[in-house]
Amino acid sequence: MNRGLISKGIMILAIIFFAALLILPTVDKKEIKITFADNASQEQRKALDARFGNGYQVQKSENVLSARGYGLNDAVMNEVRAMPGVRDAQILPHWAEKALLAKKVNLGLDLQGGMSLVLKADYDTMEKKLEKTLSDSEKNEITQQALELLRNRVDKFGVAEPSIRPRGNDAIELQLPGVKDPNAVKKAIGTTGRVEYRLVNDEYTRKAGEWLKQNMQKLNLKDKDIAEDAGAQRALLSDISNGVKIPDNLEILFYFERDEKTKKAFPSYPMALEKQVALAGNDMSKAWVGNDEYGGLTVHFNTTPEGAAKFADVTSEKNKGRRLAIVIDDKIRSAPSIRETIPTGSAQITGDFTLDEVNTLARIIKEGALPVNLTIIEERSVGPSLGQDSIDAGMKATLLAFAAVALFMLVYYRASGFIAIVGISLNFVFTFAILSWLGFTLTLPGIAGLILTIGMTVDGNVLIYERMKEEFKAGKSVRVAVVNGFDRAFWAIFDSNVTTLIAAFVLAQFGTGPIKGFAVSLSIGLISCMFVVLYVTRYVFEVISTWKNIKKLSI
Repeated sequence: MNRGLISKGIMILAIIFFAALLILPTVDKKEIKITFADNASQEQRKALDARFGNGYQVQKSENVLSARGYGLNDAVMNEVRAMPGVRDAQILPHWAEKALLAKKVNLGLDLQGGMSLVLKADYDTMEKKLEKTLSDSEKNEITQQALELLRNRVDKFGVAEPSIRPRGNDAIELQLPGVKDPNAVKKAIGTTGRVEYRLVNDEYTRKAGEWLKQNMQKLNLKDKDIAEDAGAQRALLSDISNGVKIPDNLEILFYFERDEKTKKAFPSYPMALEKQVALAGNDMSKAWVGNDEYGGLTVHFNTTPEGAAKFADVTSEKNKGRRLAIVIDDKIRSAPSIRETIPTGSAQITGDFTLDEVNTLARIIKEGALPVNLTIIEERSVGPSLGQDSIDAGMKATLLAFAAVALFMLVYYRASGFIAIVGISLNFVFTFAILSWLGFTLTLPGIAGLILTIGMTVDGNVLIYERMKEEFKAGKSVRVAVVNGFDRAFWAIFDSNVTTLIAAFVLAQFGTGPIKGFAVSLSIGLISCMFVVLYVTRYVFEVISTWKNIKKLSI
C-alpha cells in the first residue's frame, strides 16, 4: 500500500474517531443532580426515588439526589424542577462538552414534549394610537424589546433551553420544552402588562353612562358575549364614544368589577379618561404584594425619581377631589379620589384583585410592560409520553428502513453491498456529529430527513456499482474498473445531491417549524452522504484493488 493511501486512511480514521466523540453528549448516559428544598418531606423524597427507580444509577445524600442514565433531557429536568420538594435540578455537562466544545442534539417539542406559541404583534392598534405609520426598522426594534421581556418572563418559570425567536418583524415564536401548565404560561407572557395612571373626566363619564342607559336599556354587561369578548367591548366603546362625541384628548374605557359568584372581572360601566398618561409603568422602580387597612390585597410600589415628580404633580392641589384611574391593559381596575399630594413616590394600587392578579401585576411592574400587544395566533402542546412515542416511532422507522435497504444491498451486491451498509452507518455518525457540534434541534420531520439520506447514500453506491459492472463486462481489471466506476459516476452523484441541496436550502430559508427541521437534517445528511460515498467508500475500494491476488469484486 502506497503512502498516499496510508495517510488517507489515517485521516479517515481520525475523522471517524472525532465524530464518535462529538455524538457522545447525545447518545451517552447523562447525569441529573437534584437539590432538595429545606422543607422537603419524606413523601416528596420518595416520589423522586420512584421517578428514578428503574434504569438509573442513583446516589443519595441528605440534600442531593444524583441519577445517571439514558433519556435525560430538558423536559425531564423541567418536570423534576416542578415537583414538590425540589429546590433545583440540573443536567450536568458531559465531559465531551467541556473538552471538545460538543453540544447535545436538542430534541424538538414533538419529541420531548412541551409547548409552542406564536405571538403576533398588534401594530395596527399601536399605529392608530400613535397616529403615525411605523417603519419596518421601528417594528423590528419593538419586536426585539418584546422578545427580551418575554425571555425574562419565561426565565421565571425555570424552563431550560427555551427557544424564543422573532418570526418576521411582527411575530415571536416560543418553544418551551417540558412545560406542563400551558394556561399559567399564557397568563404570564400573554398580558401586555401596561400599567397607567390617568385622570378621570367626570363630565364625559356621566354623559357616557347616560348614553349607554338610554340607547341600550336591555344590555347586560355581565353577559358572556360582552364580558369575555374583547372585540365586542371595543365595538361598544366605539359606539359610546361616537354617541357622546368624545373630544380628541379623552378616551372611554370600561371600569371592571368582579362578579361575586363567578369571581371573574366584567365591564361594569364606562369612564372617560384623559389620554395623557400621568404615571406609566416605567415610572415605577419596585413593587411588592401587600394588604390595605381592610385586609384587601394590594400592590405597593416605589417610583423612580422622575416618576415621583410626576406623581407629586398629578396629586397636587390643582387636581384635589378628582379621580385618578389605574388602568391595567386598557382596563380600569381602580379609580380612587385624590385627597392629598403624594410627594414621596411611594403608593399602592388597590382594587378587587385575586392573589394571582396581584402577583402578576407586581411582577409586571418590576419587569416592565411589553411595548406592544401580543396575540396568540398558534398554539401547540405535546405531552412527554406522546413525545416518547414519537421517538420510538422514529427509531422504529429508521431501523426498518435501514434493515430493508441493507437486505437489498447484501442480496444484490454481496460484499460490495456490505461496504455500502458500512457507509450508511458512517453517514449517520457524521450527520449526528455535525448536528451535535452545531447544536441543532432534531424534530420528527428531521428524523424523516435523516431516513431520506439513507436512500440518497444507497443511490450513490448503486450508480457507482453499476458503472463498475459495465467496466468488468468490457474486460477491465479491478483497479481500472474501480477508478472508472467512481470517476464516471461522480458528476451524476454530485448533480443529484446538489440539486436536492438547493431545494433543501430554499425550504430552510423560507420554511418554518417542521419544514425547517426537515430541510436542515436533510442538508447535513446530503453533505455527509457525498463525503462518505465519494471519499470514504472510494478509499475502501482503492485499498481492495491493491491486493495482489484480487481478480474480481463481489458485486
